[in-house]
Amino acid sequence: MAANGSKFSFFPAVTVEIFNKLPLGATFTIHCKSKDDDLGTHEVGTGQSYSFHFKVNFWGTTLFFCRASHEGNNVDFEIYRASRDDTDRCPDYCMWVANGDGIMGYPESSSEKPDIVIPWKR
Repeated sequence: MAANGSKFSFFPAVTVEIFNKLPLGATFTIHCKSKDDDLGTHEVGTGQSYSFHFKVNFWGTTLFFCRASHEGNNVDFEIYRASRDDTDRCPDYCMWVANGDGIMGYPESSSEKPDIVIPWKR
């Protein structure tokens, strides 16, 4: 799904993707939005992912935030914040993982160790 982008923008598109790595085949729901775009609620099944793409605005203030829910647990988090992500962290591709501990964000340079860890809240 494209969000917040124009095909005439000079800025390259950014892709954000979140993978379901929850135990026992569990699903989770995610609802993401920005100031201008509501991407709706999506259910992500076992081994699946949800992704969207957009272009960072001219001012470098693009922000997408999400609420993820899983078996009575939930978490609110910024899945993309230009001031954090647009330089070194994930300028082209931002990978996230939902697992039994919470939501993990990985820098573009490494999918081995998360640099952002957000635990589930009851």
